Amino acid sequence: MALHRNRRRFLGVVSAAALVACVAAVCGVAWPRGWVGAPGRSSLAGLGHIARRAAGEVEFYTMDMCPYAQRTWIALEEKGIKYTRKLVDFRDETAKAWYKENINPLGKVPSIKDTSDGTVIYESEIINEYLDQRFAGSGPELMPRDAAGCAAVRLWNNHLNSKLAPAHFTFLMNKDPEKETEQQKALEEAMEHYEKNLAGPYLVGDQFTLADVSALPFFERLTYSLLRFKNYEMPVSLQRLREWLALVNSRPSFIATKRPDDKLEEVYQKFLDMNYKFAGLNKN
Repeated sequence: MALHRNRRRFLGVVSAAALVACVAAVCGVAWPRGWVGAPGRSSLAGLGHIARRAAGEVEFYTMDMCPYAQRTWIALEEKGIKYTRKLVDFRDETAKAWYKENINPLGKVPSIKDTSDGTVIYESEIINEYLDQRFAGSGPELMPRDAAGCAAVRLWNNHLNSKLAPAHFTFLMNKDPEKETEQQKALEEAMEHYEKNLAGPYLVGDQFTLADVSALPFFERLTYSLLRFKNYEMPVSLQRLREWLALVNSRPSFIATKRPDDKLEEVYQKFLDMNYKFAGLNKN
């Protein structure tokens, strides 16, 4: 299951591992080698659309350039939730083993821990729905209140995960000229779905939702990587999609989490050099 509760509570005797974690949380002591705790406040504190801060704090486990983790980062910023950003170094075997044992047995990011009760959750879309419900009194609602609207959000996420992301990474990583036209067409068909079906101004209508949140990091990487490495730009015919992208790119939550261009270039150059599979998204 994607949700479990940390049951290692104080039961008269505190284990050494739990004691270390408590001291680190309370005193700001550094985590074991491979972990970095960032400042524990959302950078959107005080903006007009944030009604109030929610009680409690979230430990946010992430990697700096991961688009899935960026989804949760955006949601935390939108909601104005107090959080500590912890970078996971999977090259450090000690840190990796601790993370898999205590946070996410799948060994992936993002994950969160709600420090109010020890709830641990992983998988970005599940995390983000949890955050929206758990911190309902803070920031804007990121899911519609009706069943049809919620279904629309999840259908947009399904299209992104199953169509747009694979088409992007397959086209980007292709080195066979004979496949180029076919793969570009697949990508443009995936983008045309947005052009034809986005409700406007956001994907499901007037409300900025988790559908927009989930898509933002992938469109950030799509527009940068394809221009840089394929000399490809989104067709001008996709005017509604372009307007949506300009709108969501202007949100403070995205600006606060946007990845630097030089880091994107470095990462994607490495991916191209090693023919990276993107967890199966690259179909070449």
